[in-house]
Amino acid sequence: MPMKKVKSLHTFTMDAAFAHEDEGTAFSSPSSVKDVMSRAKTTFPGVITARQLGRSLDVILSNAGIGKESTLLATSFCCDEVNRDLEDELRATYGQNFNLGGIGGFPFGGVTAFGALGHHVPENGTCLIVYGPHVGIDFDGVIGKVNRRGRCGSGACCNTALASMAYVKAVRAGEQIHLPDLSDPIDAQQTFVDSALLDHGERLETADNPAVELPHAMFDCQEALFKRLIAKGARNYPENISVVMLGGIIVNTPEGTPEYFLPKKFELCNNRFEVLSDLLGPLIDEGNKDIRTIIKERQYKEKMEKAKEGQIEITIKP
Repeated sequence: MPMKKVKSLHTFTMDAAFAHEDEGTAFSSPSSVKDVMSRAKTTFPGVITARQLGRSLDVILSNAGIGKESTLLATSFCCDEVNRDLEDELRATYGQNFNLGGIGGFPFGGVTAFGALGHHVPENGTCLIVYGPHVGIDFDGVIGKVNRRGRCGSGACCNTALASMAYVKAVRAGEQIHLPDLSDPIDAQQTFVDSALLDHGERLETADNPAVELPHAMFDCQEALFKRLIAKGARNYPENISVVMLGGIIVNTPEGTPEYFLPKKFELCNNRFEVLSDLLGPLIDEGNKDIRTIIKERQYKEKMEKAKEGQIEITIKP
C-alpha cells in the first residue's frame, strides 16, 4: 500500500485558503449592498460602522476625561489590506498608530513591542489599544469571503483564520501535516495560530455555522496572548498613564458598503491594566445611534455653547 504523502504546512495553508477564489457575484447592485449591510447586522449583532466607531470612541472617552490629543492609538489587526479602512478611520481621530499586529490580528510584535508601547504614550496620557480578528461578507452574503478590488469574484477572508480552521479539522481527523521549526520565521505566525486554534476544535466542529464562530474563537485566542503580554510586558509602564483596551471583530465588506466593528471588550484601565471602568455598553449604544439623533444632539450642543457665550457677553445696565 503506497504511503500517504505528508503535506507541508505552507502547501496545506495555500490550498485551504485559496481553494475558492474568484467565485460568486463580482459586482455590486443596490440590493446586494443593502443585503450585505443587513447580513452584517443580523450575523454580528451590535456592530458599529468604522466611521461611527471613531466618533463614538471620542465621545465616550472624552466623557471619561480622556482627550484625543493626549492619546496614542495602537492597533493589532491582520496584515490584510481590507483592514486598513478601519485603521484609517481610527487614525483620522487619533493620529498615527503604533502597530502590534501580524497575520490574523495576533499581537505578534510580542513582549518587546508591547513593552515599548507604554513608553511612547504622551505624559499623563492614554494608550488606546484596538485589536481583533476579521471576517468578510461578500456580495452573495457568504460569511468568510469578501469581494476585493479588481478581482472577478470573492475570496477567503480571513485567509489565516480559514486556513487554521481547515488545519484543525484535518489534524482532528488524523491527517499528518509537517510543521516547520518554530525558530524559522518563514511561517512561524501561521504555525502559532494553527496551534492556538486547536484548543477550539470541538467548538468549531459543533457550531451551527463554523465560519461565523471562527472569528469569535480567534478573538479568544488573541485574548489569551494579550494576557501573557500584559503579565510580562506592562511591568514598567509609566505610573502617569492610563490604558484603554478595545477588542472585537472587524467585519470586512465589499467596496461601496460600510466596514463594521463588533466590540466585545472595552475597558478603561490603569497603567497596571487593572480595570477601572467597563465602557462596552455605552460604546455600543453610542455607536448605534441614529444619525438624525446625532445631528440633533450636535446642533443642541452648538446652540447651548452659543447661548452661553451670549450670556457671558451680556452687560446689565443699572
